[in-house]
Amino acid sequence: MELRGIQETEVQSPADQAPHAFDGISAKSSKAKIAAANAVQFLAGMNGNGRLAGAFTNVHISARLGIGGTLVVGSISQILAYALVLWKPPFPLFACSFFFSGLGVAYQDAQSNAFVANLDNAYRWLGILHAIFGVGALVSPLAATAIASRTPHWHYYFIILLGLASANLVVIIWAFWPSLLKVQPSKSTDSPSKELWTALTQRPVWVLSGFFFLYVGAEITAGGYVVEFLISVRNGEPSSVGYVASGFWGGLALGRVVLADITNILGERRMIFVYIAIAIALQLLFWLVPNIIASAVVVSLLGFIIAPFFPVGISVLIKLLPKELHVAAVGLTATIGQAGSAAFPFMTGAIASAKGVGVLQPIMIALLGGMCVLWFLMPRVSEHPE
Repeated sequence: MELRGIQETEVQSPADQAPHAFDGISAKSSKAKIAAANAVQFLAGMNGNGRLAGAFTNVHISARLGIGGTLVVGSISQILAYALVLWKPPFPLFACSFFFSGLGVAYQDAQSNAFVANLDNAYRWLGILHAIFGVGALVSPLAATAIASRTPHWHYYFIILLGLASANLVVIIWAFWPSLLKVQPSKSTDSPSKELWTALTQRPVWVLSGFFFLYVGAEITAGGYVVEFLISVRNGEPSSVGYVASGFWGGLALGRVVLADITNILGERRMIFVYIAIAIALQLLFWLVPNIIASAVVVSLLGFIIAPFFPVGISVLIKLLPKELHVAAVGLTATIGQAGSAAFPFMTGAIASAKGVGVLQPIMIALLGGMCVLWFLMPRVSEHPE
């Protein structure tokens, strides 16, 4: 899950170095800048295509290889992706590496969430699982910036990812070794294709997919544009405000651990509404109080308060659906949700280019309002007893 957190910022840090894959292009050329922007968008699209392929093939791989085997396939796919980047291949192969990376994350995301969600005290373990995502998102920009500022060899960053992916593979094999080559018998008599289709017809899958789409879009937009906002609108010094985004991701990681038990005790459905209301209040404070120190504190609190949204959403979805649909449903909702990580930062960037980065706050409030509506539309768990 830490690799997933790193990868969420990967397309916004080392992937921004993708234009270097074009040998002989001058960075001062306007045509080169256009090519650079198009290259980054293309890489994000390839990563999204990998996730989409993973969402629709997950159940088929799992039916043949089981949870452990599918996790191994996902980990190997990531290792292949990072090894390709380190090889510094021609751009078409470089782009393919992002497809394999997205595919690997999709397999591991669905399997790990479905596995953890069926453990005792699943709400707590889901919080920890997704907190590790926050840690990955926290350290990734710091590592990428440190490497990029000290060496022209931007691809060295992927040595870290390759090492983590390799360690991840070893841990998966060790953890699932007793059942690695054994497919767990399913209570369902349906084929994987039928299970996938059944998951696609479930109302909670689509409502939660929309919720995740807005949430992940808000999460990545807030973490990605806050520094630019503080520099452009609040006239902050880049050296002083550059680490404010780290406070957001740190708050996200901490909140997923600290708020897990509180949310479970007071009620998952109720507390998400409470957290959304607090998040909107924090956004208004950030917008209306022109103080950089206050803004930095508010950003960290925002990350903390929206932290439970993703793990709680997975927890509720698992409770609403029969076990045989868990892998397909989680894979689909996570994939559609991750589309928000590409769509909304792109849309925010386009609007900011035309209207200024000050549009960040109205966009964030609108996203939170949309999430509130979709969460209201989620069926209550009591309406769908197992």
